[in-house]
Amino acid sequence: MIKYAANLTLLFTEWSFEDRFGAARDAGFEAVEFSFAPNMAAVDIAERLRRTGLQQVLATVPLRAGSKGLAALCGRAGDFREDFNLGLEYAVEGGSPLLHVLAGVVEQANYAVSSGQFVENMRWAIEEAARHDVKIVIEAINQMSVPGYFIRTLAGAISWTQRLEGLGLILDLYHASMERLDPLTCLARYLPQADHLQIAGYPGRYEPDVGDLNLPRILDSIDAYPYAGWVGCEYQPAIGTLEGMSWLDRFRCDLRNQ
Repeated sequence: MIKYAANLTLLFTEWSFEDRFGAARDAGFEAVEFSFAPNMAAVDIAERLRRTGLQQVLATVPLRAGSKGLAALCGRAGDFREDFNLGLEYAVEGGSPLLHVLAGVVEQANYAVSSGQFVENMRWAIEEAARHDVKIVIEAINQMSVPGYFIRTLAGAISWTQRLEGLGLILDLYHASMERLDPLTCLARYLPQADHLQIAGYPGRYEPDVGDLNLPRILDSIDAYPYAGWVGCEYQPAIGTLEGMSWLDRFRCDLRNQ
C-alpha cells in the first residue's frame, strides 16, 4: 500500500507551522516532509513529531533569501557548509532518513566550474550525513519553474547519483511532467532506484487529480512496484487543503474495497 507524507510547506497553510503537524495527523497522514521550519528549533520539531506520532521522512537544507541552494555555487563553500550543518541538525533531531540538498542557479557558461564545486561539496556532505545515518538526496527542477537550476533534467539527476557514491534521488513527477516526460515511463524506469517520490498535478501543481495526469494509472503503478519509500504530497491546494483531499480519500477507499 502506498504511504503518503504531507508536505507541510505547501499543505495546511491555513494553520500556523507548528499546528500543521496536528492538522496533518488529523487528516490521516502518518508522515510529513517540509522544506524548512520557520522559527522552530530542531528540538521543537522533534517534540512536535513525538506528540503527534508523525514520522519526518524528508528534511531540506535551509535556503538563504533569494537562493535556490549553494551546493554548486563557486566561492560559497563556507556558506554551504554552514547551511548544511543546520539542515543536518533538523534531519537528525527529527529522525529523517533523507536530507535534500539544493544546488542553486548556475549560468550555462559557468557550468563546468560549478560542476567541480558541486562534486567537492556533495562528497563532503555525503560523508558528514553518513555519520548520522542520513542519506543525501537531490532532484531535478524544471527550467520553467526555476530557470538555470543546476540539476536541469531528471536524466542529469540520475547521472549525478551514479557519479557520486551514496547520493540518492527524489523522483518528482511534477518536475518530470514539466520536462515533458511521461510519468508512467519515469516510474517504470526510475522508481526502483528512487529514495523518495513526490507528486502534484500537472501543469498547475495543484492536487494530483487536477490537470492532465492520469492519476488512477499513476497510483496503480506506484502500488504495483516494490517501492518501500514514501510519496510526498508536494502540491499547492487549489482552494483549501482539506477541501482538496478528496483524491486521497477516494484512493484509500478504493484500496479498502479491493
